[in-house]
Amino acid sequence: MDSEIPTESSREGTGRAPDWEDWLAVHGDRLLLYARQRTACEADAEDVLQSALLKLVHVVRSGEFRKGPEEWKAFVISCIRNAAIDLSRARDRRRNTAQAAAAEQERVYESAPWLSSRSDAEHRRRCIERVLRRMRADYAEVVTLHVWQGLSFRAIGQITGENPATVATRYRAALRIFRQQLDEELNPPS
Repeated sequence: MDSEIPTESSREGTGRAPDWEDWLAVHGDRLLLYARQRTACEADAEDVLQSALLKLVHVVRSGEFRKGPEEWKAFVISCIRNAAIDLSRARDRRRNTAQAAAAEQERVYESAPWLSSRSDAEHRRRCIERVLRRMRADYAEVVTLHVWQGLSFRAIGQITGENPATVATRYRAALRIFRQQLDEELNPPS
């Protein structure tokens, strides 16, 4: 893949295309986090993200995408969401197998955490992901999109097809639940 994605202005020779690697460096980790939330396993998340990024490249190069680079993130998030829905419909058995394997791995980690070389930051990340997985899907989605993706309630409403006021209400409720469950996850009773 080229390091630059041509835009309308770069085809005309009037401007330089935005640097793809810089854009991906800024947004890649957060987009992967969202893809993880929407899929059953890390491999599926990477596949969904790659598919969304390839679609972005295709629509920008073909001239179908009329908006500027500031709209790429929302486009990719929509593509991730749609691809994840399609993937879950098409791969139910594989998803169930991956979930069972992930649950087994989690039990091993939880039963012997002293064997792990993971840092405290990795432990917190896993706790956050466990809490997000246990939350209602619509709650987890709005928390992820608002907190880690930095999207407004209006933008989230456009992506999910919900009223922005509904999204804001859902976010406040989800945040209360998230804080409580994360505290319990990080500080289990002795």
